Amino acid sequence: MSGDAALLAAPAAARQRVRDGLPAVAEWAAPAAALALGVWALRRGDVADIGSLGLVTALRPELYVALTLLTASFLRGVFRTRPAADTLLAAHVVVLVVLLFGAAPIIEPLPRVISGWLHVGFADYIARTGETLPQLDARFSWPGFFALTAMATRAAGIPDAMPLLAWAPVGFNLLYGAVVFRLARLTSADARTAWLALWLFFPANWVGQDYLGPQAMNYLFYLILVMVLLRWFRPIWYGGRHRARSPRSPVGLLLRLLRLPPRPLLLEPVAQRASSASLVGLVAVVLALFAASTVSHQLTPMAIVVCVAALVLVRRCTLRTLPVLLAVMLMAYISYGAVTYWAGHLDDMFGSVGNVGGTINHGAVQRVRGDEGHQTVVLLRLVLTVVVWGLAAVGAWRRMRRGQGDLGLLTLAGAPFLLLAMQSYGGEIFLRVYAFALPFMAILLAALLVPVWPARRHALAALTAGVLSIVLIGAFFVARYGNEAFEQVRPADHRAVEWLYAHAPAGVSFVSVTSNVPWRAQGIERYRYRPIGEDLGPTTVTAIEEEMRRNPKGAYLIMTKGQYVFAESFLGKPRGWGPDLERELVDSGQFRLVYTNPEARIYVLGNSERGDR
Repeated sequence: MSGDAALLAAPAAARQRVRDGLPAVAEWAAPAAALALGVWALRRGDVADIGSLGLVTALRPELYVALTLLTASFLRGVFRTRPAADTLLAAHVVVLVVLLFGAAPIIEPLPRVISGWLHVGFADYIARTGETLPQLDARFSWPGFFALTAMATRAAGIPDAMPLLAWAPVGFNLLYGAVVFRLARLTSADARTAWLALWLFFPANWVGQDYLGPQAMNYLFYLILVMVLLRWFRPIWYGGRHRARSPRSPVGLLLRLLRLPPRPLLLEPVAQRASSASLVGLVAVVLALFAASTVSHQLTPMAIVVCVAALVLVRRCTLRTLPVLLAVMLMAYISYGAVTYWAGHLDDMFGSVGNVGGTINHGAVQRVRGDEGHQTVVLLRLVLTVVVWGLAAVGAWRRMRRGQGDLGLLTLAGAPFLLLAMQSYGGEIFLRVYAFALPFMAILLAALLVPVWPARRHALAALTAGVLSIVLIGAFFVARYGNEAFEQVRPADHRAVEWLYAHAPAGVSFVSVTSNVPWRAQGIERYRYRPIGEDLGPTTVTAIEEEMRRNPKGAYLIMTKGQYVFAESFLGKPRGWGPDLERELVDSGQFRLVYTNPEARIYVLGNSERGDR
C-alpha cells in the first residue's frame, strides 16, 4: 500500500473502531446513568415524608426510573445471544446494591437502627478496657464481633465504629453477593443462571439483619462455610450412576404424581477435585469459621450445625463426623464461655424446643400488631416470603424435570426450617429462617425462569424476569424500610442524648418510656439505662417516678418523638399517647424540665439539683 493510500485508510479504520466501541460505551453508560439518577433522586428525598409505611413515602419517582433502566440493561446483558462480560454484569449488581441498601443512609442524616448504635458502644467499651461485661448484657457472652470491631477501629485510627454504621449494609451485601454468586455457579450449568440468581437475591433480601452487628458478620461466615462444603466435599460421583426408582415404589409414585422423570438428579453437580493437603486446609477453614461464629452469635452456629447435618444425612457431604464435631464445639462454648448468660436464662434458650406451634404464633401471628401502616408492612413481608418460597418450589420442580435436580441445594433450602422446632429467638425466628434459606431459594427462583440454557422461549423468559425483578424491587422498599418511622434516628433525639452525656454525672440513671432511644453508643458502663414502657414494663407517671427514685445518685427522664412514634406504630398505642403522658408528668408537679428541643425533652425529679437547659 502506498503512503497516500495508507493515510486515506487510517481515518476509515479509526471510524470503524469508534463504531465497534459504541455498543460497549452504551452498555457501560446504563449502570452509570442509573447510579447517577438514583443517587440524585435519593438525595432529594425528604426525611420528613417518612410515614407509617416507612421510607417508601419519601422516595422520588426518579429512583424507580433508575432501577427500571438498570434492570432492563442487566437483563439484556444476561439474555442476549452472546452474554455481556462478567465485569459489566458485576457493575450492574454493585449499582443495584448501592441503590437498595444505601437508600436510607443517603436520605437520612444519621445512621439508622438503634441496635447498631448499641453495638458501637459495645465495641467502644472493649477497645477502651480490653474487657467484656457479660453481667450488663447477654450479647457480651458472645463478644467475637465486638472484639473484632474494636480491633479494626483502633487499627484504622478512628475513635469508634460510628463511621461504619451507616454503610455497613452496603458493604456486607457486596460480600454476600460474591459468595452467593459462587454458590450459584456451583449449582448451575450456565453463568447466566447464576447472575440471574444473584440479581434476584438482593431485592428478596429485605430482612434487615445486615446492619453493623454480629448477625451480619456471621451470615457471611455461614455462606462461606456452606460454599466450601458444596465445592470440595460433595461425593465424587455422577448423576448418571444414580439408580432410577421403581414406578411402584413410594418414591416412584411421588415422582409420577409430580410429573418428574425417574432420575430427577441425573445431572447433579460433583465435587471439585483437590489434593489431600488442600482438603485438610479447607477443613481447617471450616472449623475456624465455625469457631469464630460460635463466639460471636447465638443462632448462626445452630443453623450451621443443622445445615451440615442435613447435608450429611442426604449423603451430600463426605465429612460424615463434621456435624458431631461442630455440635461438640458449640455445646462446649455455651457450657463454659456463655455460662453468665445461660445460668439465669435456661428457659429462654430451651423453653421453646419442640413447640413449633408456639414459635409460629410468636414469630408470625403476634407480630401483626401496631398501627394500620405497620400491620400492612408485616402482612406484605409474610406474603412476600410465601411467594418467594412458592416460586422457588416451582423452580426446583422445573430443574428436576430436566434431570438437573441438586439434592444438596434442595437440602440447604429446606434445612433452616428445622430451626422452628428449636427456638423462637425472640419472635424473629421466621426472619432468620427466611435469611438462611434465601441464597438457595434465589438459585431455585432463577431456575423458574431459565431451567436450562438456551431458554426455549427467550423473549418470554426475559420479560418474566423483568416483571419479577421490578415487583421484588418495589416490594423491597416497603418490606425492608417499612419500620423507618421509628428505625430512623432523629437528630433531635440524638441531640438530647448528647446533652445527657455532656451534663449527667456518672452513675445516674437514664430513664425512657420505650427502648427506642439512640443511647449507649458511648460510656455504656458509666450510667444505668432504664427503658420502661409497654415493651418492657408498665408506663404510668407513678411507675416512672418510682424508677427514677430507685437510684440514690439521681435520674434523668428523656422523652422523645422517636419513642412516641415507636409506641404508636409498633406497640399499637393510640395516637397522641406520648404527649398526653408528658402532660400528665408536668401536671403531677414531680418533674422539672432541664432540657428541651422541638422533638425531645429531659426531666429530673422536682427535688433534684437544677440542670442547665
